[in-house]
Amino acid sequence: MTNKGIGQLYLCYSINDFFAREAGISLTGFFENNPDYEPEEVFFLNYGGCAVNKKLLDGIAMRYGKHVTYLNAKPVTSQVKRDYPQLKGWRGTMAPNAKAFIDMIMPDYVERLLFIDADTVVAGSVAELNSLDMGGAVLGVVPASMSEDAFRKGRVKLESGNQIYFNSGVLLYDLVNWRRENCHQMIIDTLNKNVDLEFPDQSLLNNAIPERLLKLLPPKYNYLTHYYHPLQERQRLRLGNHFSEEEIEEAIRRPAIVHYLGGWVRARPWFEECRSSHAAEYHRYKALSPWKDTPLSPSYIKVNPPKGFRNRVILWQMKQYSRQRSYRVACVLDAVGNTLISTMNKLDKWKEAFRSHFFS
Repeated sequence: MTNKGIGQLYLCYSINDFFAREAGISLTGFFENNPDYEPEEVFFLNYGGCAVNKKLLDGIAMRYGKHVTYLNAKPVTSQVKRDYPQLKGWRGTMAPNAKAFIDMIMPDYVERLLFIDADTVVAGSVAELNSLDMGGAVLGVVPASMSEDAFRKGRVKLESGNQIYFNSGVLLYDLVNWRRENCHQMIIDTLNKNVDLEFPDQSLLNNAIPERLLKLLPPKYNYLTHYYHPLQERQRLRLGNHFSEEEIEEAIRRPAIVHYLGGWVRARPWFEECRSSHAAEYHRYKALSPWKDTPLSPSYIKVNPPKGFRNRVILWQMKQYSRQRSYRVACVLDAVGNTLISTMNKLDKWKEAFRSHFFS
């Protein structure tokens, strides 16, 4: 991965004890598929990893002649939380928000950084990202084609005015450009506007970083759509015309980074009854990891069954992703579900207004 003049590509994950195993399995895949990774270290932002898990992660790196450098990002995100309480955490942790302040956390010698969420598997080479011409961009991102329909219909709104919406699970930073463009101030300015941040780090970055500073990456570097029916999947990846047919086929057949979304879509292969068409990659690198003998968790739906009619509608919608061959049919069924949910939400508001008016 030598690339004179740009600096080495460094790798970073963020962990706590809930995702240490998945991060370790993803790291195993990275080393197996990227033997030319040049730096001697990989970074982990430490948000509560216990000594046992750190020892296992250290062992993986040592097996490939590398070492793990643990960075304490908590002081940065804790200060941000105090200054901007409207910036919420994600499932009890502020760890994801570190992505927006990565320039305050990484050592100064890191110029190019590949930040990967723990719920992934690196199944191929990322060497091209080291020599990629960023053209002045601060972030390399993969547009979230799954959100394209909602974005175009206004259900996802960006104060930035950007015409693309990206998933923040895989980010390629050019930290030289990031600092030159003063992206830190862009983040702060966005927080001062009290923008709705539904998905904390992802919403913040999409609203703060202008499109002119984004470099679009092929979908193989953040492959998310593997739980859709194959025919529907191709149609969804064509939305927005971000990717060529060759890039779509390469992502489906030979993804570099498989990103496993959670919840009722059942895309995560560490749960039973996984619907992902690329669960095999996870199990391949799990078998090479210290967690090779750990059992799968019970099905997510069995552990977290839908409660109430509204959630049962949402689950029904998600089942159509893997069942329906046609994107158009899936969209019609999705619209039916959204109409039901919207009607129920309006009824709830009317009931609340009625109670407030007559019983307050």
